[in-house]
Amino acid sequence: MNGGTSRARLGLVAITALSLFGALFARLWFLQIVEGSSYAQQVTANQTRTVVIPAPRGKILDRTGLALVDNRDSIEVAIDVQQYAGLDRAEQGRLRERLATTLNRTLPAGQAPYSATSITKRLNDDRFSPFRPIPIAESITQDQEIYFNEQADRFPAVVVEHQTVRDYPYGSLAAHVLGYVGTLNEEEYKEHASDKAKPYEKSDEIGKTGVEAQYEQYLRGTPGQRVYEVDARNHVIRERTQDYRAPKAGDDVFLSIDAKVQYKAEAALQGRLEAVRTRSTPAPAGGVVVMDPSNGQVRAMASYPTYDPRLLVGGIPCPVWRDLQGLGPDGSCKDVNAEIQAMPASQRPASKLINRALSSAYPPASTFKLASSYAALKLGIITPQDTISDPGFYRLCKGEGTGCLKRNAGSEPHGNVALAQALTVSSDVYFYRIGDFAWSRAARGALPKTGLQDHIGELGYGTRSGIDLPGESAGSVPTPQSEADIAAALFKKDPARYDGDEAKAIAAGRWRTGYSADLAIGQKVDATPLQTANAYASLANGGTLYQPQVLDHIEATGSAKVTKAFAPKVIRKIDWGTARDAYLQGFTGAVTSASPKGTAYDVFQGFPFDTWPMAGKTGTAQTGKDELGNEKPDNSVFVGFSTAPESHWIASAMLEASGAGARAAAPTVRLILEPIATGEIDSFVIPPGGAIDAAAVAAQSAGISATGSD
Repeated sequence: MNGGTSRARLGLVAITALSLFGALFARLWFLQIVEGSSYAQQVTANQTRTVVIPAPRGKILDRTGLALVDNRDSIEVAIDVQQYAGLDRAEQGRLRERLATTLNRTLPAGQAPYSATSITKRLNDDRFSPFRPIPIAESITQDQEIYFNEQADRFPAVVVEHQTVRDYPYGSLAAHVLGYVGTLNEEEYKEHASDKAKPYEKSDEIGKTGVEAQYEQYLRGTPGQRVYEVDARNHVIRERTQDYRAPKAGDDVFLSIDAKVQYKAEAALQGRLEAVRTRSTPAPAGGVVVMDPSNGQVRAMASYPTYDPRLLVGGIPCPVWRDLQGLGPDGSCKDVNAEIQAMPASQRPASKLINRALSSAYPPASTFKLASSYAALKLGIITPQDTISDPGFYRLCKGEGTGCLKRNAGSEPHGNVALAQALTVSSDVYFYRIGDFAWSRAARGALPKTGLQDHIGELGYGTRSGIDLPGESAGSVPTPQSEADIAAALFKKDPARYDGDEAKAIAAGRWRTGYSADLAIGQKVDATPLQTANAYASLANGGTLYQPQVLDHIEATGSAKVTKAFAPKVIRKIDWGTARDAYLQGFTGAVTSASPKGTAYDVFQGFPFDTWPMAGKTGTAQTGKDELGNEKPDNSVFVGFSTAPESHWIASAMLEASGAGARAAAPTVRLILEPIATGEIDSFVIPPGGAIDAAAVAAQSAGISATGSD
């Protein structure tokens, strides 16, 4: 090998080396200069952990500023996961046992919900951040707090903290309107995980029902944050105080609800159920709505049975959950629904969580005569002046077949009646005739097949009103098509129901004249107390169907700045035409007329009509037969409203299995409206804690007559 060749090879080696070093330096320059800041951020991110600081929820207040839902300080026992991880396994086990025993010590005999196992499960729950103490027990006493602080050496890693939790100064008052909060479930977390403005942790609480759910975005506060630097083992080194952000409380929601009227509504409902309850009239439940017809705002909404939301703060133990379903506290919560469905229908308990004022639909009975007569007027079947003879019965078909002969309550004849008198005495015959004529003309093609239903729907029946509360029922107004669909679905599910003959199913689903007749008196339709109140409100105010609302306004936290305010929302205009006077005359007569005697005349004897004129309508709804073939008790229905030039009050009540409309529902509405009429409501003071003595209210209402013909 000569020298020239060696030098050439050395040159190539040198060039290769220089190229490699050049590439290396270029890469280093790129990483340090170009991408340096990016990698620095990643390194920093990998060395820090952000801990969310929960923010207090906003208050919920009535229209006068009375706090119905507030916040209170709760003393909480928690375990600091960082310190707990530093204990050896044996000491961790002893700590869990010691903590469970101590927490159970102050509970009533037989109750011991805390155990080493339950605490372990809590510590392993991935809903909780490992950088924030994990709560084990809430709402402990001050004596317990002192004990844990004094015995800190026996409870390493156990911390006692003060947290803000929901408080209900008036107990169960307006519970169904207000709703409650609970820990996020998986679906809720997925739905809200992308919320950047108010981020959710899996352990956070969220509004589950009522206003708490409807106005969650306002009530929820803006969480704060703490940022910690951690080592490779996730142990905290120090807090980055420059990154601290304080939590901000949620906005305050002011409702249209008047707490005093709310109390009177709940007391009246519970008192009348108590008063009429017997073995044959169980009177288990009911709902009431009080509204301002001039704008659609809800002044009160009561439902019974009810519950105390204070028992739901911090979670719902199994015995409490069973009680909310109407079951005894002893038993499993694994499948409560299956347990209830296994019971005979007549023995199933009444759930305390259902808002019967807007979530449950019932036959509105004779209160529905406003809607069916309105439809008849629009179809040209009647005029307000038309008079018919009411002998106490109406024949739909020849012979003695089922449903051929329809009767008034007690077969009572009312003689010649026009619209106003038919409403005052609640002549079923007058309205059976409406149903008969509507369908017979539709069958001949002279009217639309759903003409009656279409105009009924204009008053809001069969559709949700759009109230700003979750869980509203649309009720139902049956049509020829819906009946056919039901029969077809039943045949598909169980052909034996029709002997396997599809023709029988089709025949069973065929609309008949009797269906329209029953519809006209409110027996083949379902409506909520809210729908009934809103339909009558459109008459009381002269012709506007409003969207009901429970919101008055929302104020930003820490200021009086209004971020959202109530504004009336019109669903549609209702043209009552010249018939409005007849309606007002008929409904006024129902509560004031001695001759002919109104169906609620006895109930409202002594009411101050001279200073507070009002009108109303009773309803007695048949509810069918039980599983043994026995007739079930009637539901009691009534709606009443002020008839002053600027009417601001309307109340609708429905009491399950409570008898005639004049027996239970009408006295309920009187108990609500009379304190408003007399002005007594102004000086009324809600009892401490919102306690209601149903027996005392029942005794008070004993002076109200509960007789009537409907």
